[in-house]
Amino acid sequence: MPWHRGRPASAERSDDGEKAYARALDKLAGRDYSSQELYERLCRQFTGPAAAEAIARLLELGLLDDEKYAAARAQSLQRAGKSRRAAAFALRGRGLNDGQIAQALEAAYTAGEEEPDPELAAATALAAGRYRAKLAAGRRDLVAAALTRRGFPYPVVRAALEAAQQQLEG
Repeated sequence: MPWHRGRPASAERSDDGEKAYARALDKLAGRDYSSQELYERLCRQFTGPAAAEAIARLLELGLLDDEKYAAARAQSLQRAGKSRRAAAFALRGRGLNDGQIAQALEAAYTAGEEEPDPELAAATALAAGRYRAKLAAGRRDLVAAALTRRGFPYPVVRAALEAAQQQLEG
């Protein structure tokens, strides 16, 4: 029988909606969640209807907003230097739908008139930083492969390699 934090997984789950709501508020006090992610967490301790009731109440009160969560998380992933594809994968893992993901990524990864493409800047920073030694040794192929595995599209990888090479030479 599998265990989860000190109690068997088959332990009876509560159907008290008020307790589920209180537990959801406790969870939200710690960090933000998407509605799907919070529902799955609540279902560990409460029945599906009780968890759904708590989520509906939070949505009604405006304490849970998937669009705001997606936008904030996408901005965080962009600042962390993640590729657009890696960010989409991370957001999908949080239970967000494709429309919310596309909207959040568009806002986070759209370059302004004066600022460079955020994805290109992240790829260039990785190439010039973490993969600097490989570039200096002439192993552009290894750096390109590493950036591609991280989810950067090939045109961005090619431009990042050129920019990083210029930084090394300059």
